[in-house]
Amino acid sequence: MRPTIAEINLDNILHNISVLKKHIPDGTKFLAVIKANAYGHGLVDTALYLEDHVDYFGVAITEEGIRLREAGIRKPILILGATLPDEFPSVVSYDLHPAIAAKESLAALNREAAKQGRICGFHFKIDTGMNRIGFIDLTDFREALELLAGYPCLKFAGMFTHFAVSETPDPSFTEQQASRFELFIREAHERGFDPIIHAANSGAIFYHPSVHYDMVRGGISIYGYSPRGSADVVGELSPALTWKTHVSFVKEIHPGDTVSYGRRYTAESTRRIATLPVGYGDGYKRCLSGKGVVLINGKRAPLIGTICMDQMMCDITDIGEVSVGDEVVLLGRQGAEYISADEMADLAGTISYEILLSINSRVPRVFSVS
Repeated sequence: MRPTIAEINLDNILHNISVLKKHIPDGTKFLAVIKANAYGHGLVDTALYLEDHVDYFGVAITEEGIRLREAGIRKPILILGATLPDEFPSVVSYDLHPAIAAKESLAALNREAAKQGRICGFHFKIDTGMNRIGFIDLTDFREALELLAGYPCLKFAGMFTHFAVSETPDPSFTEQQASRFELFIREAHERGFDPIIHAANSGAIFYHPSVHYDMVRGGISIYGYSPRGSADVVGELSPALTWKTHVSFVKEIHPGDTVSYGRRYTAESTRRIATLPVGYGDGYKRCLSGKGVVLINGKRAPLIGTICMDQMMCDITDIGEVSVGDEVVLLGRQGAEYISADEMADLAGTISYEILLSINSRVPRVFSVS
């Protein structure tokens, strides 16, 4: 195994789910969002560990749902994103629940379910302000509900919306979205349907208890990060991912020496530098060149020079003896020091989600439990 790995503490993910569940009423279902390789944490291993502790899984695309079914996952799986009709054969055969965002999709889904002799569950997606996918017009939604009487191979299992700014202190737009969503809920109930109603993402779980409905969807927070980012770290959450590598080379440079592509770093004095066998080819963002830090000997070592595809350099002059093979933490804790995905995101001008998802498949995931 290469010296660069991402260690995933599955118990921390389970702990974070327990933290989120403290904020919701007893009996409220919990959907774990594990799309995009479980936010970089490993799709299948995460799902297998969590299956007995959640009610639903949420993925973004059909292929993710197929991977889970082939791994033995039996809990309901909702495809949160748009599903095209040519995906319906797989959706039906693998017992996945698509998000239906337009009435025209119902006929094609019913035909495929009838062809396979199966009942296909689905969730209606309601667009209340994100303007991505979903029903916007109440008349269209009423017509879709009326069409269901002619589609015996479909099961209206749920309906949901997604909040745009549930993590922000100003609740007004979230409340506006919720009010809009209530109109669609009422239409479904008045026609005798009783689907699972869900809207709350991580932000709404923490900050908007009035919209927990029948089920909530835990996303970034189950991996240990607040949806508010570094502005509001939820102290009870425990980040589950630690990104590590090891020193591959140590050398001394002298005044006037430059480091890496573009010669963007020039030594002003004699410095000791360490080379690390990781770079933007692994997902460590190149824009952190000259900004980021790593942990060696429990101390912060600044990155110097341009981050390369497979290697990068850091200044170890002031952190004691460092040798080839010493452990380096890129993201996570070493001793008393800690680098969070929020810290890296602030330096890179992005969000913790992207930092976690950027760690690509070239970096092996190593899973641990207590």
